Amino acid sequence: MIRQAEFKDKLQFRKLWDICFSDSKNFRNWFFENRFIPSYSVCVEEDGQIVSEMQSMPYNIKVRDSVLDGTLVAGVCTLPEHTKKGHMNNMYRYYLNLMYEKGVSVNVNTPVSIATYRKAGLYTTSDTSFIYIEKSLGCDCEETVSADMKEYESMLYECYINAAKRYSGIIYRSMADFRLKCDDYSADGGKCLAYISDGKCLAYAIYYNMEELLYAEEVISADEKDEQIIVDALTELGKGKKVTIKLPPDSKATSTQGKKETSERNVGTIVNVSKVLKSVGKGLENTICITESVIEENNAVFDMCGNKTDAPAQIEMPVYRFAQWIFGYRSLAEMEEMGEIKVCDKQAAKFLDEMFPKQVCHIIDEY
Repeated sequence: MIRQAEFKDKLQFRKLWDICFSDSKNFRNWFFENRFIPSYSVCVEEDGQIVSEMQSMPYNIKVRDSVLDGTLVAGVCTLPEHTKKGHMNNMYRYYLNLMYEKGVSVNVNTPVSIATYRKAGLYTTSDTSFIYIEKSLGCDCEETVSADMKEYESMLYECYINAAKRYSGIIYRSMADFRLKCDDYSADGGKCLAYISDGKCLAYAIYYNMEELLYAEEVISADEKDEQIIVDALTELGKGKKVTIKLPPDSKATSTQGKKETSERNVGTIVNVSKVLKSVGKGLENTICITESVIEENNAVFDMCGNKTDAPAQIEMPVYRFAQWIFGYRSLAEMEEMGEIKVCDKQAAKFLDEMFPKQVCHIIDEY
């Protein structure tokens, strides 16, 4: 039986999380006290036992220049003896329909395996860059501050919002969201390094300094010069250790000591096509036909105002290609060239690509 979670399921959810994930005990304690939201979670139950679970939480998600009601899937896990039974796919279908009923517009997540989610019809909507240094030799760098996240929260938050303005797909955190996120990091031993000038935080990194590895999970900056300062400071801080730095896909930061790679990382899903178009569609009269195998209400011809219409479709595409386009990850021209969508009106497609150009898509949060 697939169902929405209830508060009484908390202990079983936690036990399954303990079996499947290797997070620190402190983080798991924090997560289940502060991040378990039953109404945004689903599970598979067999004979009174929860054998598979999916947890999420509501967030505001920025798509292009609009901020939409969204959710972030924070964890999906299944008892080892119950894997390969299709539980993840079935839960996700149930979950998306439940979110549609709640009025959610979009959903994002960072899957362990992109290929697994692709089988469920979910495709990449953002990339992530990483700098990998096998053993840091240290680095000459400008002065940075070891910033207590509570003491510096207003400066850090302002830096985050300024940086978030240039991304699509990012969680557009409120101050309350930002504070809770900092508490998430702190619960797992996360520290903050900040570059501050004239009383303002220009860049910061949330990092974990372990015995053999310094790992930076979140690097934020509105300016590429300031981002490089933070990368250099992390390299110095991790001297003698392996250093891994997670960065936005448009990052210009480099390291002569290691390699930089950019790869597919995150999945974005359209929960309610009509609501997304009402927010993002600029009131245009152009028409698109969406095909969808999960949420029946999304199967229709829509105008860009989000209304269903009997007018002929100028473009036809499955909902996962629509997600890639409306987030700004890929253009209609690219997808038509690959045979992934059908363009019935070439002029309309060209016009829509001009009106909705590609964006820098960046999804930081993984829980």
